[in-house]
Formats: sequence, structure tokens, C-alpha cells
Amino acid sequence: MSSVTVVWKGNCRSTDARARLLDCLHRLARLSDGYLRPTERPHLTVVGEEDALPRAKRCKRPNIELIDETRQGEILVSSDITDHPETLLARASEAGLPIRTGKDGHTKHIVLDAVRLHGIDFRLFDPRGLYPHDDRMSFVFIECPEHHFLDGRLVKITEEYGTTVLSCPSLRLKSYLEDWTDCLFSWVRFFLMGDLWWARHEDLQGYHDYRGVFEIVQTTRGSAEAEDATFDAVLSTFTQHAEHWRCEVQRTA
Repeated sequence: MSSVTVVWKGNCRSTDARARLLDCLHRLARLSDGYLRPTERPHLTVVGEEDALPRAKRCKRPNIELIDETRQGEILVSSDITDHPETLLARASEAGLPIRTGKDGHTKHIVLDAVRLHGIDFRLFDPRGLYPHDDRMSFVFIECPEHHFLDGRLVKITEEYGTTVLSCPSLRLKSYLEDWTDCLFSWVRFFLMGDLWWARHEDLQGYHDYRGVFEIVQTTRGSAEAEDATFDAVLSTFTQHAEHWRCEVQRTA
């Protein structure tokens, strides 16, 4: 079976909804981190040889990054953070913001000189470690009330030659957690972020079915309790998948 890239994007301007979402995702990140840590081993080096190590080993990215910062300098915001890039670019032009075409000749970027970012970016456990450069979930939000068309937008953060690039989050999977991502994103969309969109093989894959389940729980238990109980189920399902695949990898090693 071939791999699949899951992409997601959306807008959430409610500070309360974002806070509740990030609290829940932090629980998921800690759960994933607990599975990742036993598989990691320290890299031993000879004193004086640190500079000879590849940069990736000298500056390993943390499994969990809690983002709460203002970035300054040249910041490029990709138009792919929305389903309607032409509208986003038009609003940016009306606001007097520069637009730059990417090196590929197609991607358009809005240029900022400062931006406030808040959210979480974490590594998702996969015992096979198939895609070490494409195994993270980003739920980082732009806080930019002076430009409402950017405020609350979901992004991932990358660095390119000293420039901060904000683009559409994505994750690569293969035969593991694919259906589960539908469950997670459906939960986010139903309870906290109605503007969330994602695509795996199809747009909003699985949402129709999960929405029906969430509506039943919400009706019988109330909104607040349903939100908590169904997210507990999301975490439980993640644990089941992680345990199963960890055992499979150990069995076939």
C-alpha cells in the first residue's frame, strides 16, 4: 500500500476555542511523546568532536514544541493556508502587503515583517519511523487582528535560509493512523473549529459518519461532557493503534 499525505487548514478566531483545542492536543502530544521516548537513545560523542556531527544530530527538534512567540524579520505566508488563495491574496493586496512568487514559479506568499504565533507542533509516534521529516502535527495559529484575513489561520512553521515560512500543515502516513486522523479532525471540526478542512483521499473524509456519532453523544450527555468524552475516545483509539503497531514491529524485527 502506498503512503498518503494528509493536509489540513482552517481558521479559528475564538480564543476560548483555541485554548480548549490546544489543551486537548497537548494531551495527545504527551501521549505520543511517551511512546517515542523509549525508542530514543542518546548519541554519544567524543569531547571536541561535537562540531563534526551533522547539524540534524546537534540540533535535534523536540518531540513537542509549544509555540507562543512574536517573530520578526522577513516572514512569508503561503496562500495555500486557505481553500481560497485568490481571495486571500486579494485581501492582502488591498491591505498594502507585498506579494511574492515562490521559487517554483507558482506558490504565492504574503510578506510580513512581524507575526504573532501561538499553538503546538508535535511529532506523531510511528514505531516504523518511515517519514522522519514528515511526521509532525502542527496546530499553530496566526494572531494578527490588524489583518483579519490572516487572524486565526492554521499554519506550520519552517525556516528557509533565515526566513520564516508559514504554510499549510501536512503529515505523511502509510497503513497507520490514517482512519484515526479522520476521527481526530472530525472531533476538532465538530466541537471547536467548524472551519477546519482536511483531505486524505477525499475532502473531509469520514466526517459525515463521525458527526452522526458526536451528535448522538452531544444530545444524550450535553455539549461539554460530550466534548470531553469523545476526545478521551480519540486518545484511546490512538493508544490502541500505537500498541498494535509497536507489537507488530517488535514481532517482525
